[in-house]
Amino acid sequence: MVRVPWSCALPAVLGLLPLAACQRVPFDEPPIEEASSSSGTSGGGVTDEAGDSNGDEGGFGPEYKCEPGDPTSCPEGQKCSALSNGGPQNKFQCVNDDGGLLPGDECTPSPGTGQDGCSSGAVCLLSDPADTLGRCLQGCRNDDDCEPGKCTQSPYTGTTFCAESCDPLESSCPQGLVCRQANDRFLCGMKIEIDTGLTGDNCDLTSLRGCVENHACLAGATVPGCGSESCCTNTCDLELGDEQCVAPSLCRPLFGEPAPGFEGIGACYVPI
Repeated sequence: MVRVPWSCALPAVLGLLPLAACQRVPFDEPPIEEASSSSGTSGGGVTDEAGDSNGDEGGFGPEYKCEPGDPTSCPEGQKCSALSNGGPQNKFQCVNDDGGLLPGDECTPSPGTGQDGCSSGAVCLLSDPADTLGRCLQGCRNDDDCEPGKCTQSPYTGTTFCAESCDPLESSCPQGLVCRQANDRFLCGMKIEIDTGLTGDNCDLTSLRGCVENHACLAGATVPGCGSESCCTNTCDLELGDEQCVAPSLCRPLFGEPAPGFEGIGACYVPI
């Protein structure tokens, strides 16, 4: 296997997450199509952390007055940053360039002014609302800005940023980010408070929310002991076989059309 470098009740909970202009409460992500183990994404749209493509238009959608993926899109002495402007922090515009912190560096969020010290195109984001220090993450308009990763959204601010691929069988994400299931791979994204499910616990198959890091959300009929339409289960290495799973579950492919490098990632379930 190639290693890749850097809930029944859950839908109701997700529906109660309000839109926010700060990083204290989760951002209500736009509606997405139902995710499945056989669906992938293509094209240039913004991708939420479940891996589905969303448009960049609408009242709460991202706005781009500069290109976060192009360091030359702002005049000299300015940088492309994401501001809140009274809503979600996903309004990309040129502001005075106040520093050169690179993606991955610690920083202090400044959603009102964009003066967060991050280099052009990067945005200082919190991965946990309780934190005071954030991390500079590369902003994006679409997946083309993030190859070989994906353009995703912060669940707290709606900011579009590049999420790198990760290996669910190892701890392979930077501190503050977790390895989360997407439609054809796993991505280093942000968790929310409902992402606590272990094998057999409820999850939401539409958003792929509700499971702890490195776990997968599958149809309930395939997960032994599941009492809902969908439940979490642990991932496994297809090369190592069924011993990684608790009978009657078997280690079988997770993705119908896996992204390059994820052909060997499986999950423990009972095939139907």
